[in-house]
Amino acid sequence: MIDAIRLERFKNFRDARLTLGPFTVIVGTNASGKSNLRDAFRFVHGMSRGYTLAEIIGEKYVEGGVLQWKGIRGGTREVAFAGEHDFRLTTGLRVADSRGFGSARRLEHRIQVDVADNRLGPRLLRESLHAGSSAIYDSHPHNDPPDQEGPPYLFVRLPRDYHNRKHGKRLRFLDNRPVLTQLPDHKEAKKAYRESAQACAAALESMRFLDLAPEAMKSPSLPGQVILGDRGENLSSVLQAICQDDDKRRAVAEWIRELTPLDVVDFEFVPDQTGRVLVTLIESTGQRTSAYSASDGTLRFLAMIAALLGPDTADFYFLEEIDNGIHPTRLHLLLQLIEQQARQNGLQVVTTTHSPQLLGMLSRGSREHASLVYRLEGQTAGHIRRLVDIPEAQRVLEEQNLSRLHESGWLEDAVAFAETAEASE
Repeated sequence: MIDAIRLERFKNFRDARLTLGPFTVIVGTNASGKSNLRDAFRFVHGMSRGYTLAEIIGEKYVEGGVLQWKGIRGGTREVAFAGEHDFRLTTGLRVADSRGFGSARRLEHRIQVDVADNRLGPRLLRESLHAGSSAIYDSHPHNDPPDQEGPPYLFVRLPRDYHNRKHGKRLRFLDNRPVLTQLPDHKEAKKAYRESAQACAAALESMRFLDLAPEAMKSPSLPGQVILGDRGENLSSVLQAICQDDDKRRAVAEWIRELTPLDVVDFEFVPDQTGRVLVTLIESTGQRTSAYSASDGTLRFLAMIAALLGPDTADFYFLEEIDNGIHPTRLHLLLQLIEQQARQNGLQVVTTTHSPQLLGMLSRGSREHASLVYRLEGQTAGHIRRLVDIPEAQRVLEEQNLSRLHESGWLEDAVAFAETAEASE
């Protein structure tokens, strides 16, 4: 589970830190930087998949010209803050202890990338991975001159206890790709270090970014395709896989009955001439409503059920504008689903929202991990602050509902006043 991410000179953030919990809600006005947080998570996700820095920030194509990875919005020209030449991302996460003790270790990965050179493309300036206070690896490019032969390299020193050398083992890595995914294949590195890097990469790789689109969710899909696409592709085949379990089938039907006026009691998956199936909702009266005719809100809710209950779930989900298409009086059902799955199955969900109603429905535990993204008047840098850390927020929340505070603009006013007061001290 990712517990924090720090953004330095990344997009519109000069230096900001987001603390995460099992369910993290991000609020803020338009252009405050909410989508830039998504880009930061996508960067560390692409990093974990073994892509080069150019592919992470740009695009990744595979054989046949198929686009496998969409890059970071704005490319190298806009990934760094206000014309800066580099940026740094620090990700804190907990992973299972590879020694089998049942506990979780906290790892902290830091990567600094130079995006100034248009000829060679983005390059590593520095990268490190720590387990607690102990370094697994750390690069020191200022102390190691570049190799004069072959491609440019980044030099990394492993801990000094390796082979009892005073300064540790010195290894060489390509500087156009994160060390995190190079170290596991480096035969000179100690097995424990390779396994730690591999565990970190695996945790960051299990991430999905949902930006659901009605046309994608209404498309038939082949049985056996059990991973929901980012836009909602394969919705019907994922639901079909879920419905193989009678208890889950009944649970999904109950969720839909709660959400909509439809008295759904079952689901049908009729194949077309190519073998693809499209989900049809069956009501107690026998009325059938296919995905072609279902409302966008119903499809979005089904897609989120498919993502969280499907046979091949991720560890981390990022959802933009989770409230889109969901009636305000039904938002509590969506929150119940997310909080329940996060609690029972260890999933982690991060979402953005503009909905005051959704904020007002957050449980006390989820409220602890809700954050405001904001920009002060006349400034370009974005800031992040947990709602409970806003001065006077705890006291005010005892008297007023969070939804009303958000709707009235109190949150932004409170942080602006606090920032001004802190600056004058």
